[in-house]
Amino acid sequence: MTLNGHYKLGLRAIKTAIAVSLCFAISFIFNRDDALFSGIAALICMQQTYDATFRQGMERLLGTIIGGIVGYVALEILNFVPSYNDVFDMFVVPFFMLVVIYICNTIDKRSSIVIGCIVVLSLITIPNKDTESALVYVVNRVIDTSIGIVIAMAVNKYFFPNKKQVKPE
Repeated sequence: MTLNGHYKLGLRAIKTAIAVSLCFAISFIFNRDDALFSGIAALICMQQTYDATFRQGMERLLGTIIGGIVGYVALEILNFVPSYNDVFDMFVVPFFMLVVIYICNTIDKRSSIVIGCIVVLSLITIPNKDTESALVYVVNRVIDTSIGIVIAMAVNKYFFPNKKQVKPE
């Protein structure tokens, strides 16, 4: 491995750091419990241009919503399984992940699959399978993800904006 002594931080890296910092500040100001998810959303959504950031953000938000709905429905269904336990997860989690994959492919949003599956995984593995805490979790994930996306878009548009935009796909 060789070190590149000529490397300099680019504007995208600087904008990402600013966006994550703002996510943490907003979480602190509004007393949000977990700045992690807004920070992750800002980190992942920050792209070279505003348009690319917007597209990435919408894909992430859609995946979070789809995964949240599927995961919540899964927990509601699992409440009716009398002998449900953690061992059963090895069959249930992949099944509901396939549901997310099917939905995302059906609506032609393949780029939302991974985050949707991550949300399903995180919901179904909630200790005690409490659907009330699952609903709160889903709502908070969507709120925090939205905060990170909006901040990433605002930072990309107003802090060192990239004048050359990519054409929409």
